[in-house]
Amino acid sequence: MKVKPLQLSGHLKHEGLSVVYFIAGDEPLQQRECCDVLRAKARAEGFSERQVLNVEAHFDWNELNQAAGNLSLFATQRLLELRLHDKEFGKQGSQALLHYLQSPPPDTLLLITASRPTAAAQKTKWFQALDKSGVIVLVYPVDMAQLPSWIAVRLREQHLQASSEAVALIAERSEGHLLAAAQDIEKLKLLYPDTRLELEHVLEAVTDSARFEVFGWLDTVLSGDAARLVRQLERLRSEGVEVVLIASLLMREVHTLYHLTQAQQQGQQLEKLFFQYKVWKNRQALMKKALQRHSCSHLMHLLRDAVRLEKIVKGALPGDAWQVTRNLGLHIAGVKTL
Repeated sequence: MKVKPLQLSGHLKHEGLSVVYFIAGDEPLQQRECCDVLRAKARAEGFSERQVLNVEAHFDWNELNQAAGNLSLFATQRLLELRLHDKEFGKQGSQALLHYLQSPPPDTLLLITASRPTAAAQKTKWFQALDKSGVIVLVYPVDMAQLPSWIAVRLREQHLQASSEAVALIAERSEGHLLAAAQDIEKLKLLYPDTRLELEHVLEAVTDSARFEVFGWLDTVLSGDAARLVRQLERLRSEGVEVVLIASLLMREVHTLYHLTQAQQQGQQLEKLFFQYKVWKNRQALMKKALQRHSCSHLMHLLRDAVRLEKIVKGALPGDAWQVTRNLGLHIAGVKTL
């Protein structure tokens, strides 16, 4: 059966644990939190052992059923995690999963995490078998139009009240990045636990946030100032800012630039496109400057670089995420690197 991310906690409370869970999507915060909710429930139900299988190149799908057949020496119940990352089941994986689901071991809870499956994948036998035998949680990105509602729900979960202006500012500052919005809410909860949040509270809380130095770095990337770009990135690294945050925001800039260029070639007006893609007025001049540096074909190459960076950040490919982030930033800034 299919369960929405926000319904998972209540579903586990009222329905108990199933034999298998498939939590898939392209939004890391919601996916991670769904997995955390399931793991907490499993621990409370006595699943004290945990085994992780990472599906990488040349993964042997026999490992799935071998792991299922191995009895634990230390615990009577076990959580088995199968992490596909951005891989697909393929023929061998589908057969292995179908074999597993025919007779799932009673002492094992299977959690499968993956990228969001395509419409075609959702019609396959393995997906239908998962839908019949277990619980499917598909995580969709929250677009800018839905973001204020998401933030309002998140605030209520933290027992916080906020004006509509405060919610709108959190949404604008986070620019669609849920992890950034969640971090802002955590900070606001610490600073103003018993206060109705107004515009001035949000402004005071976020102006000194290191995360907004990341947005300053992105502006430098768009401006084409290569030397400053490198200095700022090194400072962010030394201050302990997570590379996954920097990389994800940079990748989104590449996608925005590509879609803007593509739409421009089709004759659409840039001002309307800025509104459509939520490019705020204070960044439009920088975005125009970056658009002048790149053709649509070159941005396609940058998209491929962004996909590679995403795989490195997720651990699906080897590589130095900081170096690849720096190089992608330099490419956007108009600098060629080796």
